[in-house]
Amino acid sequence: MGRAQLLLLDDLGIESLYASGGAALGGMQSLMLSALAPERVQRVVSISAAACSHPQSIAMRFVQRQAVMADPDWREGRYYGKSFPHKGLRVAREMGTLTYRSGPEWMERFGRQRSGSEPPRLDEDFQVESYLAYQGDKFCLQYDPNSYLNISKAKVLFDLRDAVEAANHGARSQDSASISVIQAPTLVIGVKSDILFPVWQQRELAQLLEQARVPVSYVELDSPYGHDTFLIEIDAVGEALRNHLGA
Repeated sequence: MGRAQLLLLDDLGIESLYASGGAALGGMQSLMLSALAPERVQRVVSISAAACSHPQSIAMRFVQRQAVMADPDWREGRYYGKSFPHKGLRVAREMGTLTYRSGPEWMERFGRQRSGSEPPRLDEDFQVESYLAYQGDKFCLQYDPNSYLNISKAKVLFDLRDAVEAANHGARSQDSASISVIQAPTLVIGVKSDILFPVWQQRELAQLLEQARVPVSYVELDSPYGHDTFLIEIDAVGEALRNHLGA
């Protein structure tokens, strides 16, 4: 993905980026871009990402992909013009939504409120269940299942140290030394309530960069919105970005 982005920049005639930034996979890509072409990236922003995907994240994404592939309409990816694995993709998105927010927010937002007064149902009975179903159905109207599967796999395969070593033609180095090819001042933002990329992973990333003598700033947000904080806490995230990008 990083190499494809560099080819696009070449085609557009863009030699240098003022900044490369993103959240989750976007944060991983920004780090990778600055490692592949350190002379072309002046600043880096990594929000709610990590130096690599850890076992919990790998496991979560595995189950999500299994949900899509278990849908008979997936047809091993050959569903175009024939069917659409709506049920599988919907369940995968519902599971993903669980990891984007935090328990305290669910309690404050939905509590144990039921969706109606009818007898208990096995499907959408509580309001939080109806919300998950809505998010799942909405996602199916916007996203291609095969794209979902491949992007999910890209996230779990990412390991900044291994990727840098591969880009350097297998010249393996010790510990975090391989990350030292990154030259750009880097901002790492973590969120205390994030369960998809727990905050210790952002601390780990910042520490690895610091050990590799990469100029790094670390900001930790205390928000109840979990992984989606970067979409909601615009003022707090924006302030950190302004401070970094204006430096």
